Amino acid sequence: MTTLAERTALITGVSGALGAAAAATFGREGARVIGTFRSRPAEAEGALAGIPESRRALIHADLDTAEAARTLWHRACEMSTIDTVVVNAAALTPTPLDGADEIWDPGWQLSLQVNVVAAATLMREAAATMSARGSGTIIAISSWAALQGSRIPDLGAYAASKAALRNFAQTLARAHARSGVRVYTIAPGVVGAGMGTADLDPAQIDAVADGLAMGDHVHPSEVAELAAFLASDRCPSLTGSTIDLNGASYIR
Repeated sequence: MTTLAERTALITGVSGALGAAAAATFGREGARVIGTFRSRPAEAEGALAGIPESRRALIHADLDTAEAARTLWHRACEMSTIDTVVVNAAALTPTPLDGADEIWDPGWQLSLQVNVVAAATLMREAAATMSARGSGTIIAISSWAALQGSRIPDLGAYAASKAALRNFAQTLARAHARSGVRVYTIAPGVVGAGMGTADLDPAQIDAVADGLAMGDHVHPSEVAELAAFLASDRCPSLTGSTIDLNGASYIR
């Protein structure tokens, strides 16, 4: 019996590096995986390809409104009893401090709609269902930027939205602490192959890594392994915690 056998995980954003790693890891541990994607269907299919057909499913979902999050939750619940939700899908939209209002305004709106409103609504729906059942795990993927502000001035909205997500996860954890629902936040540093390096050339990626304490990025597999451990509920008193994963580049 593997760690997550007989359990089902809903993982948002499996077409990206973190979501794909989480899907592969949960699948390896025996879980049924329901993945979501907004675009790049081929990448989403590839993320779940290593999981047996009987234990995988994909849902196309553009998580930019509260209603979209509710619809996703109901669709997923029709497929299976969801034991774990990994809230990974996110928008990283530049909001330059010295940019035009035409960039600033929609950048903030999208960041808040996707990273806060839709994400929190999905977590709220999941917590209500899980609480009625008496068990379940919710894992929010935040960022080290949520804890210290963004080191990149153009990403203030992203950092603020991830801080709001973390704060809501704490509120949700406290509210459901006695109902068997565990809520955790993972705060990765710069993830290799993730959004933080997506627009950089190889030399720039190496330069970013060299500036980190360990001289390397956080690997997507590390985030995935931690999420799978949290989903196993082996340390339930961790609920409400924010777990830093940044290789000692930011210690608090």
